Amino acid sequence: MTVSVLDAHLPLVKNLSLKALLAQSANTVSYTHELDQVRALMLDALQGVMKGPANSASQYQIDTRGSLLRARLALASCASFQCSQRYAIAAAASCELIHNASLVHDDLLDGDQRRRGQPTVWKKHGEGVALCAGDLLLCTAFAVAAGLEDAHQSRLLTHHLAAMTGRVIVGQSIEIAPRDPGAWPRFRTYLDAARAKTVPLIQLPLMTGAIAANADERVQDTIKRFAEAVGLAYQIIDDLDDLVEPEADITSKVKSLHPYHAWHHHRGRQHRGTQHRGKQHRGKQEDGPQLRVGKATRHALAALQRARCQLAILEKQIPIPITPSLGPLLMKLERRAQTHRHASRLNGE
Repeated sequence: MTVSVLDAHLPLVKNLSLKALLAQSANTVSYTHELDQVRALMLDALQGVMKGPANSASQYQIDTRGSLLRARLALASCASFQCSQRYAIAAAASCELIHNASLVHDDLLDGDQRRRGQPTVWKKHGEGVALCAGDLLLCTAFAVAAGLEDAHQSRLLTHHLAAMTGRVIVGQSIEIAPRDPGAWPRFRTYLDAARAKTVPLIQLPLMTGAIAANADERVQDTIKRFAEAVGLAYQIIDDLDDLVEPEADITSKVKSLHPYHAWHHHRGRQHRGTQHRGKQHRGKQEDGPQLRVGKATRHALAALQRARCQLAILEKQIPIPITPSLGPLLMKLERRAQTHRHASRLNGE
């Protein structure tokens, strides 16, 4: 059975355990109609801008489609806090526009040539136009938020968009800032970059309902902790996905990855030389790529477990359950992480 949270078909079931809600949530929430409205609003907003290369490139980015994860999260948040559908669609569209802007700029900076199975914006339209297209997508996100009829909600959403976008930009700058040749960022620096770059794009949509409903600080803090755990896990798993190529050798593959890639920051233990029965044993470095991948995977799974705990707390704080929307996301991320964990074990044998 397909259930639309926005249509309030899901009953309030506070007496169910989180495990039961997660089991209930698999493949139960569909936003087909609402997502069509979100996509239409994004394209309409872009078509309202003066025609030119940047506009064409921006529409191309939206037309490549995608999972619309941020839109789904915003719709779920707005449904759980009983926001109007007009606000929910605008909030979801704004979040997706900012996310797509970040993708356009990321692809340009990283030199990625394919996105969603198609040429990236810079590859198709050129680097300069791609830079302008990313900027235009950002501007359009704020225009959508500013177009809300409710002035109070418009101001709150616009302020929230600005705060989260600023964090994403700073996070990206951490990765591309000049560094000494051969210098690797520390683990803490990697975590800070991931939190700054990835977490805001999870927190951004999840907070849209809470800010519109003037949720208390306790609820907002729970959402932020959930977003931080999911965002960190999401970034680590996304990094590990880069290692997966048919017939690719992981040892050679990792050498080509960015210094802020997850695997670099999960080193094994250094075993020092020890005396044993009068004989000196040489130190052994357990620091191969397979071990690092395994440790990175465990770090992601631990973050997802923290996310589950925060989700259980959140369910007790909000009017309408949100697990039917967020549960499948956690399950999907856990499956991806377990796949990497299994692969690292096989490769290490």
